[in-house]
Amino acid sequence: MRLVAVCLISILAGGCANRAKQSVSLYEAGDYAGAARSADEGLASHPGDNGLWQMRVRAALALGDADGVARSYGTYRGHRDDDDADLLRDLAIATLGQALASPSVKLKIAAIEAVATAEIQVLADQVAERMGDDDDRVAAAAAVAVLRGYPQAPQVASQMLRSEDPEARRMAIEGVGKKIGALAVIDLQKLAGNDPDPRVRRAAIRWLGQIKDKEAVDLLVRQMRHPDESVRAAAATALARIGIGDLAGFARKALADRALAVRLAGIELLVVGKRTDELVKLAEDADPLVAAEAAFAVNRTDLAAKALERAASAEGWSIRAGAANMAVRAIGKSAALVLARRLVTDQEPGVRLAAARVLASAGDRAAAIAVFAEALGTDSALGAAADLAGLGDERGLKALDAMVRDQKQTPDQRAAAAAAHRSAHRITAGLVAALADPNGVVRVEAATVIVMLAKS
Repeated sequence: MRLVAVCLISILAGGCANRAKQSVSLYEAGDYAGAARSADEGLASHPGDNGLWQMRVRAALALGDADGVARSYGTYRGHRDDDDADLLRDLAIATLGQALASPSVKLKIAAIEAVATAEIQVLADQVAERMGDDDDRVAAAAAVAVLRGYPQAPQVASQMLRSEDPEARRMAIEGVGKKIGALAVIDLQKLAGNDPDPRVRRAAIRWLGQIKDKEAVDLLVRQMRHPDESVRAAAATALARIGIGDLAGFARKALADRALAVRLAGIELLVVGKRTDELVKLAEDADPLVAAEAAFAVNRTDLAAKALERAASAEGWSIRAGAANMAVRAIGKSAALVLARRLVTDQEPGVRLAAARVLASAGDRAAAIAVFAEALGTDSALGAAADLAGLGDERGLKALDAMVRDQKQTPDQRAAAAAAHRSAHRITAGLVAALADPNGVVRVEAATVIVMLAKS
């Protein structure tokens, strides 16, 4: 409520304060329908009054009228020919503040992460209060978010490293690794070598690599035998980052692994070990994606082109899409265009979209837009809409606007549509309306995206 009050005071302090005063008074009294009517009456004669529009949007949101929010904000933005970043940020922050006070663990964690990412100082105290939450995941998220600003946060984070909840331990590791790093090396080593949960081990291993802990080499070598492939891949990558020991031997072990992620990490080890001859040989590997990555590592575009040609003809569609994803980086824009124009006719939608992204980045924007527009009527519509919107095509924005407020979609689908606005770099009226969505997950996701886009 304090945030709302501050903003309402700012409306009254503006040049058009008298026109919005009645609406503000009704709003503060809890008569949101009356506030909406009062704003509408004022707008009938003063359609360009920012204060009245702000109150109209606020009243609709307070009423839970998503359609009203969309109509009001859409018209308001049309009058301004731009977003009202201050209004949007205030509405989003108020939504995140409500989520922090909710009983839902999922909403509290999402709100905490949004506050931390966007550096919303006005909510820092509310986040800090969540360090005392009954759920260790919430406490861990809160401690990590305010680790450098509140004296009790390091102690709580340390406690969460020993939580019975593996997700709480993982969250604590990510925060401690990022913000404390080498000072937490003993804890990271223990968790990397002994934690029963693969997610926790993987996180600890990754940070040992990030801080280049030379004392962890033997531990990491042992983790290359772990039954979980993500742990093995993280260990190989960490060894490459640290860059000491029998790098060639580590690489051979990684390259013999059945998992692609581990084999790709083996290439990193060969690069760090400067094993150019072995990389050249690997550029002929039976796995075309491994071969292409090895060829790229030694800057051999001829070998990379051969490998990508094989990948583009592979039976598995994910390999064909992988060929498109690697093309520009491995063989340059001109050659990538040729490959992408072939893959863009692939029967698999995922391959066509990957190829279209190559077309867009390599210079054939019109061809890319055509592919994305065609995909709007398919199961790949969300990704295609985000890509179209990112290219400035209004069809993409309209599709995102519709998807985020389509109540026939599941809450997770609407939340995904809200999240897709971030890559589009635009706020639609539908995204603002999602702040009034009946589902809390959608509201928090919309608020998170809005606060980030309004900030930028």
